[in-house]
Amino acid sequence: GLKQADFCPLYGSVYRANAHDLDCRDPANGGGVQLYAEVFDKDSMCYESSTGVGRCYTSRCIYDEFYLAVNVRGEWLKCEEDFQVLEFKGTGGVLAATLTCPRLSSACPDMFCPANCAGRGVCNFEAIVNGTTRPKCECFDENDDSPGCSSTLKLDGRYIDDSSDLVNKKSKNFFDPLIAVFTDNPDTWETESWIWASAIFVIFLLLILCVCSSFWPQKKHQRVNRSDDYYDSPQNSPRRKRGYEHGRDYRY
Repeated sequence: GLKQADFCPLYGSVYRANAHDLDCRDPANGGGVQLYAEVFDKDSMCYESSTGVGRCYTSRCIYDEFYLAVNVRGEWLKCEEDFQVLEFKGTGGVLAATLTCPRLSSACPDMFCPANCAGRGVCNFEAIVNGTTRPKCECFDENDDSPGCSSTLKLDGRYIDDSSDLVNKKSKNFFDPLIAVFTDNPDTWETESWIWASAIFVIFLLLILCVCSSFWPQKKHQRVNRSDDYYDSPQNSPRRKRGYEHGRDYRY
């Protein structure tokens, strides 16, 4: 991560001679273990986070829906307003944290009157688009209905027309629901987490039963003493009893 980043965006660093060493768009800056699933590539942006340092994630500016999409662990999160706080988890779903959305006009300037209307129109910041108030170019040429008053305006890879191509590919580890039992609020548990919690509760009860059973008193078996008076009588003589068993009668 960007350990020298106290906030985003970055304008320089007292720890490194070149501020570009902290650029999220440079894959060479993403070495080491990424505990918070950071991604360093040409479409990444830096976000303030609750971890104390800036974090880099792949981002897309969505024109039609007018929001900034942030990809964390394969899941697309939405920045729909300035300084919105989003919750996320790091690698393995263990380290929970939050990131703060940037000012949308700074992160996606071309989403607010692209290319400053290309010098062929004015930016109306109070225009109504899809029922919401958002900036919109009003072109001098009424026949020009392009977003930036230029039908030849080419968007770079960070900008896309709509979110139809954004697919969540969130990877889930087998033990993520188990980890959530110990780290997350039960209100946010999924079905798998409740199953893990039930299994742990049953195992806990069995352990208590085993411990308690070790303290239960053992049943004592009393030995019946043979009465000499009983066997001294001719009727109860062991030899006579054996004789009865074989059809014989031994009498004394």
